[in-house]
Amino acid sequence: MNIFARAARAAVVFCAGLVALPAVSAGIQQAFLVQNSGWMEPFYSDPASQLKALVAAVAGAATSADDPVFTLAFSQSKGSNVSPALLASGRGTAAMGRDLAALTVARKGPGAALADTDFKEAISKTITGPFKAAPGIIWIFTNNKNSPDNDAQTAERNRDFYRLLHLEPSITKTLVFALKMPVQGKQFAARGLMVYALAYGKPAAEALDRIMAEGRLTRVLTQAPARLKPVDQDALRIVPVAVKDAPNVSASLGADQRTLVLDVEAAGLVPTVTLQAKLENLFYPYVIQRAGVEASLLGSAERTPVRVEPAVVQGLQPGAAQPVEVSFTLPMAQVPSAWSAQALAAMGKQVLLPMVVEMGLTGQQLTLSENFSAEMRELFPGDPISEVFTPPDSVRASLVRVPLLVRIQYPLLPVLALMGGLLLLVGGLVALGLASRSSKRYELVVDGNKRNVVLKPFASLAIKDGEGRLVGEIKRGLGRPQVLSVAEGHTLNLGRP
Repeated sequence: MNIFARAARAAVVFCAGLVALPAVSAGIQQAFLVQNSGWMEPFYSDPASQLKALVAAVAGAATSADDPVFTLAFSQSKGSNVSPALLASGRGTAAMGRDLAALTVARKGPGAALADTDFKEAISKTITGPFKAAPGIIWIFTNNKNSPDNDAQTAERNRDFYRLLHLEPSITKTLVFALKMPVQGKQFAARGLMVYALAYGKPAAEALDRIMAEGRLTRVLTQAPARLKPVDQDALRIVPVAVKDAPNVSASLGADQRTLVLDVEAAGLVPTVTLQAKLENLFYPYVIQRAGVEASLLGSAERTPVRVEPAVVQGLQPGAAQPVEVSFTLPMAQVPSAWSAQALAAMGKQVLLPMVVEMGLTGQQLTLSENFSAEMRELFPGDPISEVFTPPDSVRASLVRVPLLVRIQYPLLPVLALMGGLLLLVGGLVALGLASRSSKRYELVVDGNKRNVVLKPFASLAIKDGEGRLVGEIKRGLGRPQVLSVAEGHTLNLGRP
């Protein structure tokens, strides 16, 4: 375990140095460790063996052309035999088939004795060697025979390996694919092959999640992986069935098959939503024997309680679902008004209100599915395989964060009303502008004599007599002019319109 602790500390220093660097779009480094100890003899000597083809296919599906890739063979370092042995490194996996072609069973030295196996050595040296203690994904292809120094207690050695996978904090995620691959060699026979995917460091766990979410591996590894670690996250999924007593609200799952989506007309939005749903066990291959369910709704600035009935999960098989009612109150203060800028900008379409339902399982009791145990006993007879899937006693709770997206459909009426008002305003301003530029002729009676004058809107005009003396002043608005003043001894009137 000390070597993992040193590697973890080195990784912290390495990653801290990366903070100062500009962000770049780089893939995660991945190592493909292929066991070639003596126990793997039938996978190399049987002409029907698909081991090398499988490794190349998994690598091709799990990586992109820019990912740093390391191909290694592992057994146990002894005498002149070095483990793990780097077969190739570079970007992508285009040449992996060629790199694996000459690989055969390793020997301890120049003699005929076949090499033993040491899983911990292979993992630790990969991390401190090719990975340089930086985050990465380690893929292990093995028949699950761990026998350092030809130790006959392979079961106990496997227990050590399993405990490492569960308890070593730097291994942040572990998935396991158990494959049926019967092979017959000259010395040994085997029924199955195990493929482990180990994420070293948090970035590697996130990258492994992306690989699985994108479905890259389903073309090669068609069965769902067993999750070894973590077993304190993402235990359940909420599968909506209907919304109770709210005909204007519909519920569905998003494209990611995790996000809970509520569609509602703005006029039909109700504060409290009661969702008839199912809680589906995502803890393959575990049975949730019993767990209490607590939940809350996280908006942008507040947390409100969520009621789940029944609040206990019992005997829930992997992949099975339990009917529940989930009730919560929407943060109405966060719902935009139909006249708000956000709603108007949507132009009568949907306004999105993202939230999160956070569920916790307390007093969690997990057991391995009997069907899965039976399958493992058939593929790996005599191996304590079920112990690799037994969660540590310290894991008694798990946290699930379910994205919730409320899509509110706003009517077009406010948008149309606003647009109509804007059009009227613009039209009025245009008319006003045109009117302000037009001049009209008016008739005046000045001291009993008729006279014509021309006035623009909002213009004033001083009226004088034939001697140049001021008679008075008139002013025009949008309509007829008005007499503002008349000098003493003079008369000033408007003529006929």
